[in-house]
Amino acid sequence: MRLSRGALLLSTVVFVGTLIWVAITAGDQIPAHFDGSGQVDRTDSKASFLLELGGIGLLVVGSFATVGWWFPKVPARLVNLPSRRLHQYWTAEENRPELNRKMAEDLDWIGAATALLLAWFVVVTGTATGDSVRVWVLAVPTALYLLAVLGYVVFLVKGSRYRIPKD
Repeated sequence: MRLSRGALLLSTVVFVGTLIWVAITAGDQIPAHFDGSGQVDRTDSKASFLLELGGIGLLVVGSFATVGWWFPKVPARLVNLPSRRLHQYWTAEENRPELNRKMAEDLDWIGAATALLLAWFVVVTGTATGDSVRVWVLAVPTALYLLAVLGYVVFLVKGSRYRIPKD
Protein backbone atom coordinates (compact mmCIF):
# COMPACT_ATOMS: atom_id res chain seq x y z
CA MET A 1 0.00 0.00 0.00
CA ARG A 2 1.26 3.47 -0.87
CA LEU A 3 2.12 5.68 2.08
CA SER A 4 -0.31 8.32 0.82
CA ARG A 5 -3.12 5.75 0.66
CA GLY A 6 -2.31 4.60 4.19
CA ALA A 7 -2.44 8.21 5.41
CA LEU A 8 -5.84 8.70 3.74
CA LEU A 9 -7.14 5.46 5.25
CA LEU A 10 -5.86 6.33 8.73
CA SER A 11 -7.26 9.86 8.64
CA THR A 12 -10.62 8.51 7.45
CA VAL A 13 -10.66 6.08 10.39
CA VAL A 14 -9.91 9.02 12.71
CA PHE A 15 -12.78 11.00 11.16
CA VAL A 16 -15.24 8.12 11.50
CA GLY A 17 -13.96 7.48 15.04
CA THR A 18 -14.71 11.08 16.04
CA LEU A 19 -18.22 10.77 14.61
CA ILE A 20 -18.77 7.60 16.67
CA TRP A 21 -17.31 9.27 19.76
CA VAL A 22 -19.70 12.23 19.42
CA ALA A 23 -22.60 9.84 18.80
CA ILE A 24 -21.83 8.10 22.10
CA THR A 25 -20.83 11.03 24.32
CA ALA A 26 -22.58 14.22 23.17
CA GLY A 27 -25.94 15.48 24.35
CA ASP A 28 -29.08 15.54 22.23
CA GLN A 29 -28.50 19.12 20.97
CA ILE A 30 -25.03 20.12 19.81
CA PRO A 31 -23.52 23.17 18.12
CA ALA A 32 -23.80 22.83 14.36
CA HIS A 33 -22.21 26.11 13.32
CA PHE A 34 -19.93 28.76 14.75
CA ASP A 35 -19.58 32.33 13.54
CA GLY A 36 -16.22 34.02 12.95
CA SER A 37 -15.82 34.89 16.63
CA GLY A 38 -16.48 31.35 17.87
CA GLN A 39 -20.09 32.02 18.92
CA VAL A 40 -22.52 29.17 18.37
CA ASP A 41 -25.07 30.50 15.89
CA ARG A 42 -26.93 27.25 15.20
CA THR A 43 -27.58 24.04 17.07
CA ASP A 44 -28.91 20.80 15.67
CA SER A 45 -29.92 17.46 16.97
CA LYS A 46 -27.00 15.12 17.37
CA ALA A 47 -28.44 12.77 14.73
CA SER A 48 -28.90 15.57 12.21
CA PHE A 49 -25.38 16.90 12.79
CA LEU A 50 -23.78 13.47 12.49
CA LEU A 51 -25.71 12.57 9.35
CA GLU A 52 -24.94 15.90 7.66
CA LEU A 53 -21.27 16.23 8.56
CA GLY A 54 -20.66 12.50 8.33
CA GLY A 55 -22.30 12.32 4.92
CA ILE A 56 -20.52 15.39 3.57
CA GLY A 57 -17.20 14.23 5.02
CA LEU A 58 -17.45 10.73 3.61
CA LEU A 59 -18.49 12.13 0.22
CA VAL A 60 -15.49 14.47 0.18
CA VAL A 61 -13.06 11.79 1.38
CA GLY A 62 -14.61 9.33 -1.05
CA SER A 63 -13.95 11.76 -3.89
CA PHE A 64 -10.27 11.82 -2.97
CA ALA A 65 -10.11 8.07 -2.39
CA THR A 66 -11.53 7.20 -5.80
CA VAL A 67 -9.23 9.41 -7.91
CA GLY A 68 -7.24 6.33 -8.96
CA TRP A 69 -10.43 4.92 -10.48
CA TRP A 70 -12.01 7.96 -12.14
CA PHE A 71 -9.01 10.10 -13.15
CA PRO A 72 -7.74 7.64 -15.80
CA LYS A 73 -11.16 7.98 -17.47
CA VAL A 74 -10.83 11.78 -17.83
CA PRO A 75 -10.00 12.65 -21.45
CA ALA A 76 -6.57 14.21 -21.95
CA ARG A 77 -8.10 17.44 -23.27
CA LEU A 78 -9.74 17.99 -19.87
CA VAL A 79 -6.53 17.51 -17.87
CA ASN A 80 -5.18 20.89 -16.81
CA LEU A 81 -1.41 21.19 -16.44
CA PRO A 82 0.67 24.38 -16.08
CA SER A 83 2.05 24.42 -19.64
CA ARG A 84 1.31 23.03 -23.08
CA ARG A 85 4.64 21.15 -23.03
CA LEU A 86 3.82 19.44 -19.71
CA HIS A 87 0.35 18.63 -20.97
CA GLN A 88 1.70 17.02 -24.13
CA TYR A 89 4.21 14.95 -22.17
CA TRP A 90 1.99 13.76 -19.31
CA THR A 91 -1.11 13.03 -21.37
CA ALA A 92 0.81 11.02 -23.98
CA GLU A 93 -0.33 7.43 -23.94
CA GLU A 94 3.00 6.10 -22.64
CA ASN A 95 3.14 8.65 -19.75
CA ARG A 96 -0.52 8.78 -18.72
CA PRO A 97 -0.30 5.83 -16.28
CA GLU A 98 2.45 7.65 -14.34
CA LEU A 99 0.38 10.85 -14.31
CA ASN A 100 -2.62 8.88 -13.05
CA ARG A 101 -0.52 7.35 -10.24
CA LYS A 102 0.99 10.68 -9.22
CA MET A 103 -2.37 12.47 -9.21
CA ALA A 104 -3.91 9.73 -7.07
CA GLU A 105 -1.05 9.95 -4.58
CA ASP A 106 -1.16 13.73 -4.41
CA LEU A 107 -4.90 13.81 -3.88
CA ASP A 108 -4.60 11.08 -1.24
CA TRP A 109 -2.40 13.46 0.78
CA ILE A 110 -4.81 16.36 0.36
CA GLY A 111 -7.72 14.08 1.23
CA ALA A 112 -5.93 12.91 4.38
CA ALA A 113 -5.43 16.51 5.51
CA THR A 114 -9.08 17.28 4.75
CA ALA A 115 -10.32 14.28 6.76
CA LEU A 116 -8.19 15.35 9.73
CA LEU A 117 -9.56 18.90 9.57
CA LEU A 118 -13.11 17.55 9.49
CA ALA A 119 -12.30 15.25 12.43
CA TRP A 120 -11.03 18.27 14.37
CA PHE A 121 -14.30 20.12 13.75
CA VAL A 122 -16.25 17.09 14.97
CA VAL A 123 -14.15 17.03 18.16
CA VAL A 124 -14.67 20.76 18.72
CA THR A 125 -18.42 20.36 18.25
CA GLY A 126 -18.56 17.31 20.50
CA THR A 127 -16.69 19.03 23.32
CA ALA A 128 -18.17 22.54 23.02
CA THR A 129 -19.82 23.69 26.20
CA GLY A 130 -21.63 26.96 26.48
CA ASP A 131 -22.37 29.46 23.75
CA SER A 132 -18.93 29.72 22.18
CA VAL A 133 -15.47 28.30 21.70
CA ARG A 134 -12.20 30.18 21.61
CA VAL A 135 -11.70 31.46 18.10
CA TRP A 136 -8.18 29.98 17.84
CA VAL A 137 -9.70 26.49 18.21
CA LEU A 138 -11.31 27.01 14.82
CA ALA A 139 -8.93 29.47 13.16
CA VAL A 140 -5.54 27.87 13.84
CA PRO A 141 -6.36 24.40 12.45
CA THR A 142 -8.08 25.95 9.44
CA ALA A 143 -5.10 28.23 8.75
CA LEU A 144 -2.66 25.33 9.17
CA TYR A 145 -4.72 23.22 6.78
CA LEU A 146 -4.83 26.00 4.19
CA LEU A 147 -1.09 26.65 4.51
CA ALA A 148 -0.29 22.94 4.23
CA VAL A 149 -2.46 22.43 1.15
CA LEU A 150 -1.22 25.63 -0.47
CA GLY A 151 2.39 24.66 0.28
CA TYR A 152 1.83 21.22 -1.20
CA VAL A 153 0.28 22.69 -4.33
CA VAL A 154 3.21 25.10 -4.72
CA PHE A 155 5.55 22.12 -4.32
CA LEU A 156 3.65 20.27 -7.04
CA VAL A 157 3.61 23.19 -9.45
CA LYS A 158 7.09 24.59 -8.84
CA GLY A 159 8.89 21.44 -7.70
CA SER A 160 10.24 18.54 -9.68
CA ARG A 161 7.35 16.11 -9.21
CA TYR A 162 5.73 16.83 -12.58
CA ARG A 163 8.79 18.04 -14.45
CA ILE A 164 9.57 16.29 -17.68
CA PRO A 165 12.42 13.85 -17.06
CA LYS A 166 15.66 14.58 -18.89
CA ASP A 167 16.21 12.37 -21.93
